[in-house]
Amino acid sequence: MARARSPNRKLAEKIYLESNGTILLKQIAEQLGVSDSQIRKWKNQDKWDEKLNSNVTNGNSNVTKRKGAPKGNKNGVGHGAPKGNKNAKGNVGGGAPSQNTNAVKTGEYQTLWMDALTPEQQDVVARVNLEPLEQVNQSITLYSWREREIMFKIAKLEKGLTDKQRRVLQERVTIKEPVQVHDDKSGGTKTIVLSRDELVTTKIEETEYRAIEDILHLQEALTRVTDKKLRAVEMKHKLTIAKGPNDDEGGKSGLDQLAEVIAKSAAALQGDA
Repeated sequence: MARARSPNRKLAEKIYLESNGTILLKQIAEQLGVSDSQIRKWKNQDKWDEKLNSNVTNGNSNVTKRKGAPKGNKNGVGHGAPKGNKNAKGNVGGGAPSQNTNAVKTGEYQTLWMDALTPEQQDVVARVNLEPLEQVNQSITLYSWREREIMFKIAKLEKGLTDKQRRVLQERVTIKEPVQVHDDKSGGTKTIVLSRDELVTTKIEETEYRAIEDILHLQEALTRVTDKKLRAVEMKHKLTIAKGPNDDEGGKSGLDQLAEVIAKSAAALQGDA
């Protein structure tokens, strides 16, 4: 006898179609109290996307018009939320509450809400020095540290360029050995062959290898880091000059030059990302 269909199956499909396919399967699963994989299985088996696409025709024809209830129909009267129900209070449009971070994944585009941070996080943000020249100095320090670390790795690899790699192959073999035993019947001795299994070394290989490929990769990384460091040094030089007085008549002020350099520097850093 076939098992009866779960009532949640049809309800899950209804929720998905009514959202025009915008709701996440995880959200449907949470609403119905089932697993994500179960919702995904129902979606594939019941072809939700095909049903969703069948409601809208191609761009050369009209959108399918769904029929509503006849004029004067009162079937829906009295089927709203109970009096005093506050399930939707404060949730305008069904969106997430203000400052909700449920959708944050990598944090790359996360909006910073100071009042949503912990005291420790607020302290870290407050200590960030936004002065452009100080930011450049920190970048130069970081790039210098990376250069040093990469050069240490290169030196370590270069010391082991002639290392030997040893490969030992062992196999289990059967060894037969002759053994002298006493024969009680004849009173003499006789030779019998006994067999035993033993793990023995059958092959040894030694090859010399050179870590040239790893060294080349590190040297390329060192070149990129050094290039970024030189750009940061150049930015620092421009910022230092821009902060000074401008002696040219009719030229830009030092503040205007500083703003221009900051804008160009930000664009250059984005190009490196």
